[in-house]
Amino acid sequence: MSSPINKTKIDDFLEQGGTEFAFIKKEIHKENNFNTDVFTVYGADGTLLAAFDNKDTAMAAILQSGLKYISLH
Repeated sequence: MSSPINKTKIDDFLEQGGTEFAFIKKEIHKENNFNTDVFTVYGADGTLLAAFDNKDTAMAAILQSGLKYISLH
């Protein structure tokens, strides 16, 4: 189970100019007894931007779009 996003911390981050950042979240999707990992890219404000089938592609998309990657761990 993933932990909930702390809205107060995100708001503080955005107020300090964090809008140029993006993060990757690994999600596991189950469909017809087949598990697949999906790496979703979110803007710093929590907006879903894209989804990819591997982390390297997701990170490359962040960098190519002019955003900065930030790790949540």
